[in-house]
Amino acid sequence: MTTDAPRKRRRLWLGSALLCALAVVAGLTVATNTNALGPRELCDGWLSSEDARQGLGGQGRVTSSSAFPSECTLEQTGWLPGSDDAKVRLVISTNRADDPFVDSGWTVSGDRLIVSGAFPGAFDTYGNGWVSLPASCSRLGDRAITGGPVVLRTLVERSVSDPVKLSRMAERAARAIAGAHNCRPASGSTAGAARYLPASPLTKTDPAKVCGLPGFALAAAAPAGTPVQEQTSGSRDDAWFCDLSLDEPGDVRKRTDRSGTFARLAIIQNPALFPAAREREFERAVCGGKETYFAMDSLSFEWRTRDPKDEAARTFFQKSLIWDRFPKAARTSLGCE
Repeated sequence: MTTDAPRKRRRLWLGSALLCALAVVAGLTVATNTNALGPRELCDGWLSSEDARQGLGGQGRVTSSSAFPSECTLEQTGWLPGSDDAKVRLVISTNRADDPFVDSGWTVSGDRLIVSGAFPGAFDTYGNGWVSLPASCSRLGDRAITGGPVVLRTLVERSVSDPVKLSRMAERAARAIAGAHNCRPASGSTAGAARYLPASPLTKTDPAKVCGLPGFALAAAAPAGTPVQEQTSGSRDDAWFCDLSLDEPGDVRKRTDRSGTFARLAIIQNPALFPAAREREFERAVCGGKETYFAMDSLSFEWRTRDPKDEAARTFFQKSLIWDRFPKAARTSLGCE
């Protein structure tokens, strides 16, 4: 009996020590791989930790830091198996009055994921992009916003798994910023839930129905044996985009645009994008009772070739040809006045 008591005490001590060690490990795991112990809000309230975690994808603890009131850096880290490191900067900035339709430099097009609704935006396949803040956001706190439209940009600095999730996170952050500063979308803007619309696959164009628009035909103008391809995104009841390019192997034919796109076309019915469309003086119509703009990027349509046999195709698509046929077909399709 006397010898058993010390053994029992020793076993109890070892058990208690083991439990304490396990509790410490569990606490460290929770603290360093989740936000269960906080913080629950990030970027001064722009996002909840759960919204940020879903936007960055994967597993791990999400933290934020801000060097300036107009920007915030989100970082996700963790050491458990399956954890992912990610880092994204959110930056409030001003654009030119014609952005996102800057001449020959659109930041929205058929190859981008489109965010529809009152906070429209566009994102590339890596998750870099922007979401528009309402025009009434001319002052954020004690800071006056001067210049053109105000946007919230996302800049991916390290691994993000899903641009759809990231665009959703950015749109929610933009809504939170607008709500905190009492700047609401303009009257007539789409107030419902946003839609996140990935770009379609790059497909061969039907020359009699370009961009899926009946009556928009370019068959007679395309160089023989040179298929035109297209990529679309968005929706025609909000903002819809179509990129046209030539399906040409190699680098024999040198195009003026780095991506090979020779035309970017758009149908705009989202009021948040109207100011930029008016700035560019795009053609306007009323379609189904909705103000509508037909936009075309002012790219050069010269087709430069090293093959003398193809010199006749040097200017196979003139701006006037596309600009005449595209809005006519769009008007018919939308039933415009």
